[in-house]
This record gives sequence, C-alpha cells and structure tokens, in this order.
Amino acid sequence: MRNTITITKQLLSRLSIRIRSDQYRIFERLIHPTPTDKILDVGANSDETLPDSNMLEKLYPYPKNLTAATIEDKTKLEALYPKIKVVKILQRKKLPFKNNQFDIVVSWATIEHVGNLKDQTFFLKELCRVGKKIFVTTPYRGCIYEPHTGTFFLHWLPIKVFRFYLQLKGDSIWASDQVLNPLFTRDIKGMLPRTKYSIIVYRLFGILPSHLLLIIS
Repeated sequence: MRNTITITKQLLSRLSIRIRSDQYRIFERLIHPTPTDKILDVGANSDETLPDSNMLEKLYPYPKNLTAATIEDKTKLEALYPKIKVVKILQRKKLPFKNNQFDIVVSWATIEHVGNLKDQTFFLKELCRVGKKIFVTTPYRGCIYEPHTGTFFLHWLPIKVFRFYLQLKGDSIWASDQVLNPLFTRDIKGMLPRTKYSIIVYRLFGILPSHLLLIIS
C-alpha cells in the first residue's frame, strides 16, 4: 500500500510539472517579467523530493533578481539555489519587506495552506503590499478532484461537512483549516484588497478546470 501511494504521488507530481510549466508560460505572457524586475516567490519549498517543487526557481532565467521566501529550512534552499536570495518568513506574520519592494510577487499553490479565510486575506494583502504586480495560483475547489486529500467531489460539500468527513477518514491534518482551506472563485473575490484584478480558471488539457490563477496589478 505504501508503494502504491508513493507511485501515485510521483505520477501526480509529474503531471503537476506539466501544469506548473504551463502556468509559468501564462505568467510570462500576462505579467511580462523583464530581466531587471525584482521578483519575490512566497512559499518556496526546501524539500524537492517531488520534482514539481519550486518550478519558478527552476525556470526563471535571472536568478540573481529572485528572492525566495519560505517558512521552512532556508539553508536547504540556499544550497539548492546559491544564486537566489532566500528569506525565512513566519506564518500569519507580516512579510519582512518594504512596501512595493518588488516589481512582481508570485506564490504558487501556497494560499490554500496559510490558514482560514481571515489568514488568507491577510496573506493576500501582504503580497499586494510588497509587490506591484501579483501572480497567485491555487488548486480550484470547483475541480472534481481535490489533490491534497485525494477525494472526488466531496470537497464540494459545505467545508465543515468536508472537514468532518476527513476526520472520520483519519486525515486529521488535512481536516484542519490551518493546513488546508481550498478556494472557490467567489472566496478569492471576497478577500481581494484591490479592485483591478483578474481570475483565470486554468483548465488541464484545455478541458478540466483544475486551478485558479489570480493576477493583480
């Protein structure tokens, strides 16, 4: 059973590489990063056991202009990406940067893990405070599949009912709103601190709505 789970995670991670690479191309097309833009990535991962981790760090061609912010072990990230500046941040705390310090702030599949709606709103406001352009991705709760818990359709239930199901299933970690709070489009619209924004529903293979892409300028 353990091997099956590992193989499943590896297969999903390889599919995620395709998704995140495609989303990176969307990022380039819509945000238009230049060789001199200062970019902040909030939510970088120090564990690259799965190959879809830190796709921006892998793909962005100007690493000296990139700052990676992580709640994890920064020394591991520094060893992986010696040309990138790595900053340790704390959950549910202000980002240690000045207002508009960065031309672009990105956050890949992180906002669903920062806490409840109040925490997510604070997180989004902080991204907007330190950056001039914002690009955020998150798995779409409207997708038929929830990738963290491996469930089909049940995450469409009222969130308290879904969390109760996860508790019964034995997934007490994922049942916590401090670990996973999946989002519909309407949830993001309710927390936006700026009025000039767009939300794109990303479709896997051009068919299945799987992620939300948020662009704020």
